[in-house]
Amino acid sequence: MVRKILNQLHSFLKKRSKRSLALLCAAVLIGGLGIRFFHAQDGAAGKIVTDVVSVGSIQSTVTGYGVAAAREAVAMNPPESSKVLSLLVKEGDYVEAGTLLYSLDPTQAQKAVQEAQKEVSSALEGYQEAQKRVEETAETLQKLVDLRAELSVRAPFDGKLVEVVSLTPGSSVTNGQKIAVIASSGRLKMSVYYSEAYESDVYIGQSVQVSVPAIMNSITGKVSEIYKDVEYIGPEGGKCFEIVVTMNNPGTLTAGMDAAAVLKNAAGEDIYPYQNTKLDYAQTQEINAKVDGPLLENHMRNYSVVRAGQALVVLGPEELEKQIEEKRTALTAAQESLETTKTALSSAQEKLEKAQNHEANMEVKAPISGTILSCSLIEGETADSSQSAIQIADTSVMKIEIQVDERNVGNVKAGMECTVAQSGGGGEKSFYTGTVESISLTGKSENGVSFFPAIVKVENGEGTMMTGMSVEYTLILAQSDNCLLVPAQAVQYTEQGNCLFVKTEKRPENAVDLGDSIEIPAGFYAVPVETGLSNSSQVEIKSGVEEETEIFIQKSTEFGSSFDDMYMGMG
Repeated sequence: MVRKILNQLHSFLKKRSKRSLALLCAAVLIGGLGIRFFHAQDGAAGKIVTDVVSVGSIQSTVTGYGVAAAREAVAMNPPESSKVLSLLVKEGDYVEAGTLLYSLDPTQAQKAVQEAQKEVSSALEGYQEAQKRVEETAETLQKLVDLRAELSVRAPFDGKLVEVVSLTPGSSVTNGQKIAVIASSGRLKMSVYYSEAYESDVYIGQSVQVSVPAIMNSITGKVSEIYKDVEYIGPEGGKCFEIVVTMNNPGTLTAGMDAAAVLKNAAGEDIYPYQNTKLDYAQTQEINAKVDGPLLENHMRNYSVVRAGQALVVLGPEELEKQIEEKRTALTAAQESLETTKTALSSAQEKLEKAQNHEANMEVKAPISGTILSCSLIEGETADSSQSAIQIADTSVMKIEIQVDERNVGNVKAGMECTVAQSGGGGEKSFYTGTVESISLTGKSENGVSFFPAIVKVENGEGTMMTGMSVEYTLILAQSDNCLLVPAQAVQYTEQGNCLFVKTEKRPENAVDLGDSIEIPAGFYAVPVETGLSNSSQVEIKSGVEEETEIFIQKSTEFGSSFDDMYMGMG
């Protein structure tokens, strides 16, 4: 068989040019690599090129180029222009997050902290003083408001008015001014002295007969108080103790009347006091005005009997309301001052916090785990805060920004696997498996072409993918395995649908007529097929033909032109 092929080749070469010879040699070499050639048959108008339906796999893919970058990278400027005291890393070092990278001279930062602390102390003192003023002013205002009830001066208990001050309507009454004295005229008392020999015969609640010569009668009272620690010395040198006797006033008694009190001991014997005494009111109280104001009403008369809560005088509110309004104005001003000092305190505290953080940042630590890509610092020299000092990148995970065209964006989903290839300096390729991390919902347009940005994440644990290098990516949108495949040129797109021209000895049952407008080579029949996935060279056939069915590809007028239509075999 091989010898027959070589003889045919020798005969062919005698009739062909050098170009044909080169093409044929290339074809032989490619054939030796497993690439299939279409079969060529003599036809009325030229060579008929055919192939057979094969079984294989087909993918629908999206390919493109991007630039690899670290998924997380940080460029770090010094917190301030200061001398580098120590530098602990160099380019290429791998550091964990929190690792101390370098330290700067903290002198200026420490001064800033001290100044900020002074500002906080001063602001806090001002705030506390303002707060105290607000509290005191509010308390005074409340007391003034409460004094509205004191515009009517009322009797504190049942009694009789004495020592009433003469007041005329319209006259000014001041806070604390005495206006009368009230006495409990219904209850009287008297202090009596007895010889200390009778101390054991006296007790609280003991009945006492009180004789009042002015009315030539006696009334019953009771011992309400005993003061044994009182030592009253009489003219004869005898020691006496004091008791207080209280009694109800039948209405005919008053303070200042002479009276004598007689007790009885347990044997019923009378006990007489050292001397007689005088009656007094059981309770008296000076009544004073508690607010300033003009007198509006006066209901007081000397010896008037009044009831507890009864209005004695009524003062006008003008002076009090003026004081209340003034105090309200003062309170508003104090509250505004408090807010101002509060803002100043907050600002000072923020300044202190920033200064403290700044001081802490004089020891610069790595914010992320990664590799030191660059370091411009020199130990002992001044670092410039306006320039990047250290760049750190976490290259364990890389990202690639890709562009998905609007035709395929609907098929690209987050989590989809992606193949990434990176070419080395010697032309070798390294392959990585990535994952679509995200795809934008908003499209962009450049040079009239619409696309949707997406991010592909690639694990780079060994660090072989380099930042800034160009990579090629391939997304498999769909794949069919163990399926029927035909060359893309074999599919005929007709009004009857997609068809293949199959070569058979007799007409297939599913063959269709395409009319005179479409030429079908002799011995071939149009068979409808259902197609699936396709790419630039192949089409998946889901139904309509079987494996190894010979199909029409094209007609060729030159033998050499069939090489233009070769494709990669799948089986």
